[in-house]
Amino acid sequence: MVNRKTEELAANRDRILAGAAALFAHRGFHAVGMSELCAALSLSRGAFYHYFPSKEDLLEEICRRYMAKLLQQAKLAKAEVSDPVLRLRRLGAELIDVIGVHRDELAVCFRETLSLSDDRRQGVLALHASYERIWKETLIEGEKTGVFAPYSRFRFKALLGMYYYSYLWIDPASPSAMHQTHEAFESILSTVTAARPPGSALTP
Repeated sequence: MVNRKTEELAANRDRILAGAAALFAHRGFHAVGMSELCAALSLSRGAFYHYFPSKEDLLEEICRRYMAKLLQQAKLAKAEVSDPVLRLRRLGAELIDVIGVHRDELAVCFRETLSLSDDRRQGVLALHASYERIWKETLIEGEKTGVFAPYSRFRFKALLGMYYYSYLWIDPASPSAMHQTHEAFESILSTVTAARPPGSALTP
């Protein structure tokens, strides 16, 4: 049984992460000082340090938590869906859903990783690499079975970039907009990855 104090601690950490992510997403990590951060979170410095040893620890937690979530989902998709077409659709849909629910956190994750010190940054980038590897493996599987165009590193990076930077314009407050976003991305995904007839031209 979960201890009530443990639940309260976890809830407070979640509140701090969400509040800090909103601030970092709109202002930038380096532009936000500890005084402003604590004021925005309604915490004294002592209370803040009870939850996180430093501002960088907080940033690392934001970056790690949501990439770890995406990686866990991708591993499940790989284990549960053998068809590369259906798996790729699931990967794309889940990525859009996570960005929609945690837009500020993912904005920080994609933009502020370079603000971390080297060891911390490498740890976060390793999560990114593991996550992207599942997308890459799925595209290559589809190529081998003839349902996807030949794998291209450039097309792969462009495809992921399209998804990642949707945080700039996605509208999670509108169910209709989110539905249309899913439809648009799935349509683009199908077009970009579709196998071409023999002899047809392929872009890099």
